[in-house]
Amino acid sequence: MFPKPLDSPYTSCYCEENIYLLVRRFLEQADVKATWDIFAVIISNVTKTVALWSQLKAPAANTAVIWDYHVVLVLHSQSGPHCRLLNTTPSIEEETWIYDFDSILEMPSRWEEYVEKTFPPDSDIPPQYRCLFRVVSGEQYLHSFASDRSHMLSPVADSSTLKYISPPPPYPVICGPLAAAQGFTNNLMTHFVSMESTYKGYGTVMDREAFVSWLLPSVIIDS
Repeated sequence: MFPKPLDSPYTSCYCEENIYLLVRRFLEQADVKATWDIFAVIISNVTKTVALWSQLKAPAANTAVIWDYHVVLVLHSQSGPHCRLLNTTPSIEEETWIYDFDSILEMPSRWEEYVEKTFPPDSDIPPQYRCLFRVVSGEQYLHSFASDRSHMLSPVADSSTLKYISPPPPYPVICGPLAAAQGFTNNLMTHFVSMESTYKGYGTVMDREAFVSWLLPSVIIDS
């Protein structure tokens, strides 16, 4: 069976931390590590305006939410490339699953359903709202991520003070051990969210087509 998020901590508007804690939980489970490769996927673009459908915060049904970025977790089957017959159903362990705390879809969702209902083809979306996907291994995300949550602070009107635009999580800020060793206290925007080609971030950046190809768990053949 695929692992359930159960009581993994969740804070609205802090998707990067929600996924960080879920990555950590799954990496601590030997049976999960033995069955799936774990990835964090950061979704954004150069203008930080990506359209995602099937989101809980959508103002109405069949309406997109425009995020500056979003983060999900992917469990990618370790079964490796294999052949299966057309119209046969892969086992749960052969599937690829996506976890999105902010989706109206089941969590986890099979990757086909999640992609179809969350990311329409690029040809249907204005260029400024098309998604890019930064795929980062769970281990690298766990060790290299750092956020001081400063991106969530906004000046209070007629004041020199700053206020969180959404209440922060109750636990301390996150700084992975490798990030700390490198002197980072906040690399969320520069090394994970930024899709600018001039920035050297972690993982691999893909467009929708490449992302779908990467998600494919198997080669389908017609008997």
